[in-house]
Amino acid sequence: MEQSYIKYITVPVNKILLDHYSELGLDEQSLIILIKMIENDRQTDEAPEFSELIKGTTLNQSELTRIIQLLIKEKCIELQTIKKEDGYVERFNFEPLYKRLEDFIYNTVEAPQKDEKSLREMFDYIENLYGRTISPNEYQRLNSWINDSNYQVEDIMNAVDVAYKSNITSLQYVERILLSTSKSEDQKGTGLPVISWLDRGERLDNE
Repeated sequence: MEQSYIKYITVPVNKILLDHYSELGLDEQSLIILIKMIENDRQTDEAPEFSELIKGTTLNQSELTRIIQLLIKEKCIELQTIKKEDGYVERFNFEPLYKRLEDFIYNTVEAPQKDEKSLREMFDYIENLYGRTISPNEYQRLNSWINDSNYQVEDIMNAVDVAYKSNITSLQYVERILLSTSKSEDQKGTGLPVISWLDRGERLDNE
């Protein structure tokens, strides 16, 4: 009976905080103290006693002081003084932490997704356009544009279209279009990819 009950004695932990605490400038000791502080805030408006935060840990008071200073420095907490009926009390405000955690949500949402489906669609598009299978070298080069130079699938397909409309099917020419576009529009592409071949005048339909 006791074991079944114990399983449900848990402390809620923010998933984003758990996944990204090191990127906030925190270590494992700081994370544990921060979790204990957040849990205390759920139960009371007053800041916890140092003895309560240290309880159950291997930390001493000087180490705890260092951690709290770190949490303030890294803009994870703020110390506030609030007025109550019987006087003033100090409490910790965690809004700075939640604002920092929001950044990880937006970065995840806005990050370009290079999924296998979109890559396969790009390869199929080029193969259908030229009526043949992409060669291993072409496959490697196209992947290099995606993985090494951070070009988007849509940008590559547009560059292929521009070259094809000019009756040019050289990947080197497509690469020059990408480079020109990235410079003029300040896109993320960095120009020539890590894997770059010399233009030997080869065309897709001749390889």
